[in-house]
Amino acid sequence: MRYFTSDTHFGHPLVTALRGFLNNGRLHAEYRDVWQTQGRAAAHTWIKQYVRDNQTSFKAICDITRHENTIIGNINETVGRDDELWILGDLSYRCTVEHTLDCLRRINCRHLHLIIGNHDRNFRLRFNDILYEDVFETIDDYREIDMELPVLDESGKITVATTQQSIAMSHFPRLSALAEEHGDWPSNRNEFADMAPTTEGWLLYGHTHQGIPDGTDPLSVNVGLDAWDFKPVSEQQILAWFTFRHADQSK
Repeated sequence: MRYFTSDTHFGHPLVTALRGFLNNGRLHAEYRDVWQTQGRAAAHTWIKQYVRDNQTSFKAICDITRHENTIIGNINETVGRDDELWILGDLSYRCTVEHTLDCLRRINCRHLHLIIGNHDRNFRLRFNDILYEDVFETIDDYREIDMELPVLDESGKITVATTQQSIAMSHFPRLSALAEEHGDWPSNRNEFADMAPTTEGWLLYGHTHQGIPDGTDPLSVNVGLDAWDFKPVSEQQILAWFTFRHADQSK
């Protein structure tokens, strides 16, 4: 079985806090209340304002250990030892190599693969790959694999029939999507234009921290942790999602 995820952000205080992993019970309750009553974007604005008003830091208020334990625990409950797990970037942030390796070695899967994200600075210096060669089978900026996917009709619309097809994996959504406004995405077309894929076919991506799996178009899906309840998504779930989107759009 193959599984996919993105944006684990091990050791990253900002992302840890924005995901609600806070070390103060009262603050956590207030944050969740804002999230539930006003929405995700409002909660993010609220916690950032809290940090400014109290002259504190995200590192001081977040619970990195619980964040990492939750992600690793969810992976180990979902992915089998002999399965494949593809991590589509932003593995960690400003961590030591030792801390990143410690997190990876706690994942009970023998077949790990990495697609490099914008925060994966170590992997931009490709001679550093050797530091991770005992945990990752492959490390790439972009990769294509075959997967069971819906057949497209003559107009390019998804049908209920399926067959083995190529699907691309990138940390980033399509280049064309970076030019558009999508909720609270970073404004980063200029910064990441040379990294975003130009493929027009099937695509798995992360990076955006969307709260839902919906891709930027019918042939893409966001596999980031924020969209899948902090759990990896299987290739069967991806096929089911594409099929669901087809059925929903046909109504």
